[in-house]
Amino acid sequence: MKKHLLLHTGLLAPLAAASAALALPTAQSAVEATEAVAPAQESAFGEPLTVNGVRIPDLEIKRFLVYGPGRNALDARKLQVLMDHERRLRRTEVAERILDEQGDMEEAALEAAVDEAMKAFDFDEEIITRRLAEEKASFSERYPTLSYETELRRAYRSGNWYRDQVRQTTEFDQLFFPDHPDGWPALSIEAINAGSPQVDLIADYQREYERRLQVSVETGEPIVPEQEMMMQILRDFVMGALWSLADVKTGVHGIPAELAMVIDGDDWHAEIRTEDVYSEMAEYFSVQEIEDAKLALALMEAGRQGLEKMDALLDIEAFRANIADQREQMKTSMFNFDFMALQGHGFPSSEAYEQHMYLVESYKKHKASALELTEEGGLSSELAGHMTVANGIMGLAKCHADTLLVSAFDWLNYEWRENGWEDAYERALAIREQIDAHLAKLAAEGEAIEAARLKGVAYEGEPVVPFDEWWASFLRQKSEFWDPPLPATGKMPPEYGLKNFGAFRDQAMTRNDMKRALGETEYTHFLGNFAVVDQMFFNMSPGEVAGPFEGPHGFYIIYLRTRSAPTNPLNIRTDKHLAMLREDWLRKDFQNFCHEALIESETTGL
Repeated sequence: MKKHLLLHTGLLAPLAAASAALALPTAQSAVEATEAVAPAQESAFGEPLTVNGVRIPDLEIKRFLVYGPGRNALDARKLQVLMDHERRLRRTEVAERILDEQGDMEEAALEAAVDEAMKAFDFDEEIITRRLAEEKASFSERYPTLSYETELRRAYRSGNWYRDQVRQTTEFDQLFFPDHPDGWPALSIEAINAGSPQVDLIADYQREYERRLQVSVETGEPIVPEQEMMMQILRDFVMGALWSLADVKTGVHGIPAELAMVIDGDDWHAEIRTEDVYSEMAEYFSVQEIEDAKLALALMEAGRQGLEKMDALLDIEAFRANIADQREQMKTSMFNFDFMALQGHGFPSSEAYEQHMYLVESYKKHKASALELTEEGGLSSELAGHMTVANGIMGLAKCHADTLLVSAFDWLNYEWRENGWEDAYERALAIREQIDAHLAKLAAEGEAIEAARLKGVAYEGEPVVPFDEWWASFLRQKSEFWDPPLPATGKMPPEYGLKNFGAFRDQAMTRNDMKRALGETEYTHFLGNFAVVDQMFFNMSPGEVAGPFEGPHGFYIIYLRTRSAPTNPLNIRTDKHLAMLREDWLRKDFQNFCHEALIESETTGL
């Protein structure tokens, strides 16, 4: 995942964006990209996407994008549904209290009294204005060379969307934590006490609120907000309670494509339409993201058709029930189902991961014999053939390698370059020629030195710069990995995770660490059926320069310095290790299966 620069500034993360995994933004919007062709085509995305005559509807493509790079907008709408429902409940409670206190009232008078009482849960717009101004000023002071709006896009996809979420967060806080805890709703009190039974967070908040209020009275300044760390803890408890009151369904639950989400309470129902969320976020989806979404759906459709022909598809309802059980078992762990989908495997959404997982598990049924041990207790030929790769990944082999990126993406301005891929490819070839020219000079020098030695004379030629020294300078000049500048003031961010022009930590790294450094994930491997990281771990020799290889953001040229053997080789007599070997082989074999199926299919729209 990309490191969000704004996290270094201490700025506040809006509710719906706090845990979102964002993909790259756009240099050309989906609307701009398809506007000219939409009237003449059956699809808003150009030629309709079909696999062997099976149409993948536009709404499925749109929903895939909504669940992935548009997730923040979807989650914001989901949260707003629950907040609006809570506000309606609050109005009912207020009305009942007023009637209890004052007796029967005319409807108009009651409405006016309720409106007046509900003002306690409204917020002052000046709070948002002041907060945004303070954040911008703080950012500009710490990062004077960076564009504030660009960095908002880097972290949140859109500055306008971010500001909307600041407003929603403020509304949430005023609805559930209005001023002194004596005025907080019962849901907030119960959720916080249940979430923190050993520490009285409400008493802590009350003491701090009274201190902040006293300072405000003495200085005449507005009361300063509670610390964000405390507020996020309180919000998490309340949101957890809200989610428990509703049943949320998405595409993996079988709802139709025109719906992105269905929310059911005890006595209420809400639907969020795919088109509504897509339209809100359309200008922020890049052409690259749209093409990736279409390719992912086409690969999974080709795989599904192949499995269906072999009668290998699992019962979908049984699969969904199994996933629901897994989610329940994992929900209290930081490595929950969503974490595994988004962080562990890099899928754009949990829905996309679950859709992929259904097909992988079906493929597992088809490949059952390859996963079994032989009668002698040994590995099948398929698993035995995969042991070298599995050991390199899970046995913790390490590589020390530098990677020169020729980027199709403009990292400083955070947008795809015009003709970025074509231009990056041409530049990568030219850069490779420069590398080869220097290697040729070194080879010629070596031959000349050897010839002089055989003649018994001293070599007097002009010395060529040794490759490691030449490469270190060349990498800094040519590689387009980007790191944010250090802040001018305040706390320095950690160095861990910096790209360092592709020298990364300048030490040996495991495959998983190197994969993250390159910007690759299991999802990008699935899309391309290729892994740049595997070139250095399995196909190159130490001392070799290879590439350019196409990767997630451009073309990669690798200088492999060293590679070490696995320090913790897999032991197939251990159930855990055997399961890891099976899972890794199965996932990669399924990936090949989908790509082969798509190649053999008659397709349109890709």
